[in-house]
Amino acid sequence: MFGGLDWDSAAFHNEVARIILEEGYGCETDSIPGSTLPLVTGLARGDIDVLMEVWRDNLVEPWTAALARGDVIDLGINFPDAVQGWYVPRYLVEGDAERGIEAAAPELKSVFDLPRYAALFTDPEEPSKGRFYNCILGWQCELLNNAKLRAYGLDETFTNFRPGAASSLAAAIASAYARGKPIVAYHWGPTWVLGSYDMVMLEEPPYSREAWEAFSDDPDSAPPTAYPMTEVSIGVNTKFAVEAPQVVAFLKQYKTTSAMASEALAFLNANKEATTRDAAQNFLETRPDVWREWVSPEIAARIVGERREAEASSFPHEWHFPISAWVNDWIEGFVANYGELFEAVGNQVLKLILLMEDGLQALPWWLVLAIAAVVGWHATGSFWAPVGFTLALFSVGVLGLWDLAMQTLALTTVSVLLALVIGIPFGVMLAKLPRVRRFSLPVLDAMQTLPSFVYLIPALMLFGLGKVPAVFATVIYATPPLIRLTDLGIRLVADAFTEVAADLGAERWQLLIDIEMPLALPNIMAGINQTLMMALSMVVIASMIGARGLGEQVLLGIQRLDVGQGLTAGIAIVALAIVFDRITQAYGKREIKRPALLQPLKRLLQGVMQREN
Repeated sequence: MFGGLDWDSAAFHNEVARIILEEGYGCETDSIPGSTLPLVTGLARGDIDVLMEVWRDNLVEPWTAALARGDVIDLGINFPDAVQGWYVPRYLVEGDAERGIEAAAPELKSVFDLPRYAALFTDPEEPSKGRFYNCILGWQCELLNNAKLRAYGLDETFTNFRPGAASSLAAAIASAYARGKPIVAYHWGPTWVLGSYDMVMLEEPPYSREAWEAFSDDPDSAPPTAYPMTEVSIGVNTKFAVEAPQVVAFLKQYKTTSAMASEALAFLNANKEATTRDAAQNFLETRPDVWREWVSPEIAARIVGERREAEASSFPHEWHFPISAWVNDWIEGFVANYGELFEAVGNQVLKLILLMEDGLQALPWWLVLAIAAVVGWHATGSFWAPVGFTLALFSVGVLGLWDLAMQTLALTTVSVLLALVIGIPFGVMLAKLPRVRRFSLPVLDAMQTLPSFVYLIPALMLFGLGKVPAVFATVIYATPPLIRLTDLGIRLVADAFTEVAADLGAERWQLLIDIEMPLALPNIMAGINQTLMMALSMVVIASMIGARGLGEQVLLGIQRLDVGQGLTAGIAIVALAIVFDRITQAYGKREIKRPALLQPLKRLLQGVMQREN
């Protein structure tokens, strides 16, 4: 069982090793995806057998502790020349005549030059500062970069933006590069980003082993230095090493370089439809001079023979119909041509989010509790329900998460408001236009069935990282239930009501506003309830693209294996969900329990009679 670390070079090495073990040694292999710290913990526990990339400098405490306990074994260096640092696109410093880009920061060479150019990297959420894209939330390099920002005095001119996943950081850099925009970000190699884009590493105080060890041991006190050239090793579980000596002997011989991985990742970038398995197969075909050194001649012959047999029996290549390359080319062109437009739209949505967030955080906590109690009493008509809502929100403050909860509440509120603006009119249209409904239902099915992570990809490319793509991804994910239930509610209104009103001369809009919408309100409220719950369920996923709030705390707990932090934030999310769910359900039930369901029709009749008089 391999640890499926969430970056491409690790996936490439996994596939190379897996192919050799499957075809050469007759092993069955699999991979469990995850981020660094959970997989290191899994390696120590025996849930994972092999990690092909252990960045020891970024995993000092957990890796050293696992070695000291004897839970893991370091098999030696996979590649000795990994790089990491702070990067900007070369066109920012030198321009790009081919793309018509002039050098916007010609004197930007080191991290100490960044304050002069902070306005170039404007953070849309805090326009008075630039945005620095940090390392992945929860990784050791994130903590080191935090200390570097303070030590270099950049915390006064730059916001510390922490992506929740490696793919999110890569997408932000790719999006900025495609549009020729400024960006300053931490990154590492080998990755497809550094292999595909011409990036310049900013200078830092020169590296020395003693200074680096002092800084990495105590980042808050020791002065920082440039990152070292990192040796990335292979780790295995100790028990597995005893049970599988042949596999361990092979892994000890597994030696590559950063350039080899970069070549493989460049192959992936050049062949959009290719997978990391394809890149590994290409490596084995083109670099036998390398991998034959890792195994015996007998094993090498078996690998070549197995591959020929597999190629002969595989699905016919001429029948392949991949669409990923088309989609990727279309997205790249769309971002390049219309990125500015979407950025302008995103800025308007961001203003609404920040306005909502600032308004909620400006309210005294006790006033928020009072508002929740009043709304709860109005919805339920009960005394005890508002007390429960107040206690639920009060517990969020007691847990020390009040400000983060207000960020999450603002994000959820804006997402639901946009979903209402889109969902209710669209649901009415489906109810009134059967042909459109038949066409739209499969689309809604796909929107509800697609994994929610899929929505993050186009949102990232069009809007970058932050709150705006989180809102748009949430709206796409959470709107279908509202559309469906609005459509259902309108269609369930008895024909007798609308026929009588039509006979009395009611116009189509009167039928909709005075008859169908009021009678469909219970179903619409159920749709709003489901939209709210689905929006909250996106909180943690949205934190992977920098949405912050309570979701970021949950993600940080996962990344650092901090059960207490994750549980605390989870309790706060549950508290918000309970309040939203019970209030919206109460309003829906209140409509259902109204004894005078004919009141809308009576009002319409009165209006018609007055008009005739």
